[in-house]
Amino acid sequence: MTRFLNPVLLGKHDRPAPDYGIFPSLVRFPAKLTADDYRLAAHGSNEDPIPKPLTAHVHVPARLGHEVNGAARYLSYLKHEIALQGSLFDVDRCIEQLVLTGNGAGCLGDDQLAGLMTELRRHFGLKRSRDRDFSLRTGPNRLSPQRLADLIALGFNRFNIDIRDSGAAAIERLVEIQAASRQAYLHPPTLELALRLPGRTPAGFSALLEHLVCLRPERITLSRDVGHCTADWPRGSGGSVPGDQGGTPERSETLALLVQGIECLVAEGYVHTGMGRLVLSSDTLVAAQRRGWSQRCLEDYHLHGDADCIGFGVGAISHVADGYYQNGRKLPDYYARLDAGELAICRGYELNADDRVRRDVIQRLMGSGDVPYTAIEKRHRIVFRNYFAPELLALQEMAGDGLVDIRRDRIALTPPGRLLPNRLAMVFDGAFSESKPRYLQMV
Repeated sequence: MTRFLNPVLLGKHDRPAPDYGIFPSLVRFPAKLTADDYRLAAHGSNEDPIPKPLTAHVHVPARLGHEVNGAARYLSYLKHEIALQGSLFDVDRCIEQLVLTGNGAGCLGDDQLAGLMTELRRHFGLKRSRDRDFSLRTGPNRLSPQRLADLIALGFNRFNIDIRDSGAAAIERLVEIQAASRQAYLHPPTLELALRLPGRTPAGFSALLEHLVCLRPERITLSRDVGHCTADWPRGSGGSVPGDQGGTPERSETLALLVQGIECLVAEGYVHTGMGRLVLSSDTLVAAQRRGWSQRCLEDYHLHGDADCIGFGVGAISHVADGYYQNGRKLPDYYARLDAGELAICRGYELNADDRVRRDVIQRLMGSGDVPYTAIEKRHRIVFRNYFAPELLALQEMAGDGLVDIRRDRIALTPPGRLLPNRLAMVFDGAFSESKPRYLQMV
């Protein structure tokens, strides 16, 4: 197997950095932008000669208060917010991408999901064609061929599945789900593998990868931690959690697992598109990345970069025109704003000219991994080498370590650099401070 990833080198550069699903990062959001600013931005976007399509992110956190009916209460507020937001956007602007985010999204029942989708259809146009991208994250224990058919009937056509169990029963369930997906002419589910599971070993991980390669899923994501739907995995028979048998891998061990996974999958014909994402060469993301169309959003890589994004739910983020707007981040605040008949927005940020230049560069690094100077210069009327002279100098160490090529006419990430695009993008974040907490490391 060809080794093109050096764990020591990656460990050196794997330092906390924003994930750049949005730019600028949330720590720069002041409280001065209000719901009124958002209304004006939405109205202005409707007046564009060719209004942008819409994407929607619906956030469902894992903890919804101490009430027995916490989920039902939260969904009722979500529906109220959907109605308020729906009144701001013209009806001919379809939602092309719908993502249910948060650790609680995959644990909603079918009746709850049906109610949510009904409310979205009541107030927005939802794209019906096959190229829509309506996704849900769940675990294999909550996804059978019959439930898959029910979710398809609701409109979902992409599924992300948490894989934690490499036992025969779990693999058999995945085979059934894959077969049902293909029979329904769906994209096979994206499989998500957490690396820092207790009991995760190189030998066990190798066996799991061998099983998954035989299934040939279109997309596989390797992530550091378990992040989704813990309630999806009961202890005991039928749904064992590997964490019950051993300690959590150390950072060096986790980094070795990451390198092992990427190199194994690349050897089997997968393309490493960035961070922990690997896809088959036939996947639309590969062609989009080569053409510079792929972008990283709040949750993942996607092909809907030229769209206005509406965020629903506690802490959700909307992006309309050059503004970012965040809902109240705590449930009492979120509920109180909606009870007052207001949008739940509590703060936001409007990009200035410098932000727009830096966002363009960062999005290209995070998406295609290629930044042609002329594209930036024509769009923003700058001379790239002059505007970013300090940044190009700061990249020299990473260029010397083989993470990035600094060429006469462009910056291009190398294969190792694609694992840490946010670390390189951070160089172009003019307001970044390494003292800020809560930033992402791959490992």
